[in-house]
Amino acid sequence: MVRWFHRDITGVEAEEILKNRGIHGSFLARPSKKNVGDFSLSVRVGEMVTHIRIQNTGDYYDLYGGEKFATLSELVEYYTAESGVLEDKDGTIIELRYPLNCSDPTTERWYHGHLSGPNAEKLLRERDEPGLFLVRESLSKPGDFVLSALTEERNRMGERRVSHIKIMCQNDRYTVGGTELFDSLTELVEYYKRKGIEEISGNWVHLKQVN
Repeated sequence: MVRWFHRDITGVEAEEILKNRGIHGSFLARPSKKNVGDFSLSVRVGEMVTHIRIQNTGDYYDLYGGEKFATLSELVEYYTAESGVLEDKDGTIIELRYPLNCSDPTTERWYHGHLSGPNAEKLLRERDEPGLFLVRESLSKPGDFVLSALTEERNRMGERRVSHIKIMCQNDRYTVGGTELFDSLTELVEYYKRKGIEEISGNWVHLKQVN
């Protein structure tokens, strides 16, 4: 689960967090302030914090000339699993051991963490109940989430359509767009279970079941 992604912090704030809350091997990822679109990996090495730039070409992520990855999560998993060795400019080995998480999204049963869109659709269609839903991490936009819900409509193959609704995390608050902001994913889900969500197309998505 991408809880080590901190959306709204600077390099200085990352250093403070890692020095106050982290230990040797603690790390987090954040958007690069200098190179918009790229990311930075901030890692505590001993008492110091080092920052490693991650290039985002639009097609893949890499550490400038290293292995290429489809998502930021895959890159971090590769280096935390000791498949790849990170070295600082002076040859110091940088270990990614302990993800320093931002707020834990939720422990609700409908939260499925690191689940892809196709797998979410498969899971929901297995029960074929309109209103069945789950929430998962966005693999394309680390730090955001996706609400996947089974609708009343069916496609040409007779399968119910699955609606994927983006949940954006802004300053530790959650929104699907518009004016409503929520302090937690649970509050957001409970609100839309009562109200329903109107899609851009005008169709309504109702959240009835917990998956």
